[in-house]
Amino acid sequence: MTAAANRARLAKRIGVRALRTGIVLALLAWVLLPFYFLLLVALTSRADSLRTPPRWIPAMDFGSFQQIFDSAFSGAPPSNPSDLIVPGMQNSAVVAVCVAALNIVIAATAGYAFARFRFPGSRAMPGLMLGSQLVPVFALVVPFYVMLHSMDLDDTRTGVIIAHLGFTVPFSVWMMRAYFNGIPVEVDRAAMIDGCTRWQVFARVVLPLARPGIISVGLFSFMVSWNDFLFALVLNSRTDAMLIQPAISGLYNVREQSFGIMAAGTLLAALPTMLLALVSQRFLVRGLTSGVGKV
Repeated sequence: MTAAANRARLAKRIGVRALRTGIVLALLAWVLLPFYFLLLVALTSRADSLRTPPRWIPAMDFGSFQQIFDSAFSGAPPSNPSDLIVPGMQNSAVVAVCVAALNIVIAATAGYAFARFRFPGSRAMPGLMLGSQLVPVFALVVPFYVMLHSMDLDDTRTGVIIAHLGFTVPFSVWMMRAYFNGIPVEVDRAAMIDGCTRWQVFARVVLPLARPGIISVGLFSFMVSWNDFLFALVLNSRTDAMLIQPAISGLYNVREQSFGIMAAGTLLAALPTMLLALVSQRFLVRGLTSGVGKV
């Protein structure tokens, strides 16, 4: 009886593990197959991309990527949507880096103030800032456009940066406040007993301890800014300042569509945020979860 019971338990464990493995593999296929097809179309010729049935492992063809980069660095003015992909990536990189840097500075200082000082509204304002994230972005487009147009900042990268700060800073401040709340206040007091001023405590003691949170804020704001489509489209119509997401959408509006260039442009647009997420995954998870119980 004991041997039979052990065999039954072993069979049950194997069945449970097989079920878990099957679920994980199914989820991986659900997530990775679209990227595989995107890569497949980007690295095949036009004839192979229209082939029926498709080749699962076709001959490699980098013609789509070559066309994108050749048109970008030819020196000629843009004549078709594919010419705007590389300049769009450059503009998006400038905007996203500025948004990330400003988010880090604003969120670190404001988050520390909310975590360590008590003043009128110090408890209510973080909740209000977090609640502002519930406002649909569509409701913010017109106010931002009117404001930036009155300041002559529409159709500029500066205007897009201001708009992106408007809906990334509140969550970044809330995130940094939660992280600073997870750092014991005794650390500040010990540093002040040793002769540090409040600013020295913040810059030399607390900020190094909050590095995972700072990296998380930078990654979050960079990804949100890079992936934004609505504000980048509405607030900026100049081709020399166009960002990558509107540039990619332009590929789908031409009469003679090239699926290879569409896929190649989409891969180029997704590559920076994917690499950042993979390289900084450890810091991103730590920054988003640390201090969550002391919000």
